[in-house]
Amino acid sequence: MIRYYCKKGSDLSMKNNVDKNYFKDLNRKDYIEKAYEIITNEGTKAISIRRIAKEMGCSSTCLYRYFKNLDELLFYAQMGFLNCYLEDLENAEKTWKTVWDQHLGVWECYTRAAFRYPEAFDMIFLHENSKNLDTAVVEYYNMFPENLSGFKEHLKKMLETPGFYDRDFEMCMQCVDAGQISLKNAKKMNHMECTLYMGYLKDILSNGIKEEDIEDRVRCFVREVKDIANFYADKFEYTVDFI
Repeated sequence: MIRYYCKKGSDLSMKNNVDKNYFKDLNRKDYIEKAYEIITNEGTKAISIRRIAKEMGCSSTCLYRYFKNLDELLFYAQMGFLNCYLEDLENAEKTWKTVWDQHLGVWECYTRAAFRYPEAFDMIFLHENSKNLDTAVVEYYNMFPENLSGFKEHLKKMLETPGFYDRDFEMCMQCVDAGQISLKNAKKMNHMECTLYMGYLKDILSNGIKEEDIEDRVRCFVREVKDIANFYADKFEYTVDFI
């Protein structure tokens, strides 16, 4: 038999009320929003299970009802930093006229956000949890559907593709299908571009970057992607001035 020992002036009903308050009306979205708020204001180092529990007014163990661990919560919370990328992407898409405009433009929008939030983009796309990116993206944007509206289907497919190299290859295949590059060369281009990006990101993670230097770094990266694409492409025509 389980016995409950209550302090003087309390009873079992009070304990039950506390338990209900610990778990009342909480869901994954609530945790994600709170974690994103803390990260935005104070950085990832400010996140802890105890801090989240205090902010949410619940038990520390409550988090494990919704996430495997704190890292999983951080993974989902960091996805909030994709929003600036998606907004930039949606606006830029309206100016693209060729598949190479799109190819270079996606990289431009992506690196602009990634260089501004390197820790977030590193966690989302290159860490262990990124292998579940396809289901994570679908779940995240089911919770926040307003952030993935208005995109053409092939861009939505790209955004939901797990695997960093595979995501870029979705854009490479658009160029293949348009007869601009062979499949063999598209695979080489994909490898070169992604490897180049990871070198840029590693440098920023190690040495940091000033806000005023981000655009110059993005332009430098896109120029190098243009050189790679021009080398491998059968036809390379773009209309947007990326530099």
